[in-house]
Amino acid sequence: MKMLQKSIFISLLCASLSVSASDAEINEAIAAATKHYKAGELSQAIAQLDYASTLIRQEKGEQVKSAFPDAPSGWEADEASSEVAGAAMFGGGITASRVYYNDEQRIEMQLMMDSPMLQAFSMMLSNPSMIAMSGGKLTKIQGIQAVQKVDGDQLEIQFVTPGGAMITLSGDNAAQSTMLKLANAIDLKKL
Repeated sequence: MKMLQKSIFISLLCASLSVSASDAEINEAIAAATKHYKAGELSQAIAQLDYASTLIRQEKGEQVKSAFPDAPSGWEADEASSEVAGAAMFGGGITASRVYYNDEQRIEMQLMMDSPMLQAFSMMLSNPSMIAMSGGKLTKIQGIQAVQKVDGDQLEIQFVTPGGAMITLSGDNAAQSTMLKLANAIDLKKL
């Protein structure tokens, strides 16, 4: 029971950390995992590896924020934010978002990556029949198949990058041209 509590504590700690880890912290966690593994302490080895992978995801989450484009002319943008879920929570992954706005409109750009949940989304987005049945319209973003869905006066654009990140832009339908401009300005190399 004590080991389970320690493992849960480490997982929760990893999920709540927001500061980038140093190489030393990551190397220490990997070394501790190796030590526990060799000693036959598999639960502790797993907890340390989960800790190390979460620290690496946090570092990647900080890097991913730089992929968001600057606000277009006449628009402003909040600072990009990112969150990391440890492997114990939904299989892990990174989410990041940034909000763009002007006096009349608002666009939110969200990114999800390194999550096992993305495989199902990828399959849906790559199936034109499913897209048509859901009322979506196909388009291209940076040469990648994307889906546009209109719901009343709201527009959503979704696509999965070659690196496996799912990007969703949502906002006012009247801001469609700005949404497309932002989507085409994402730095996919940073993902």
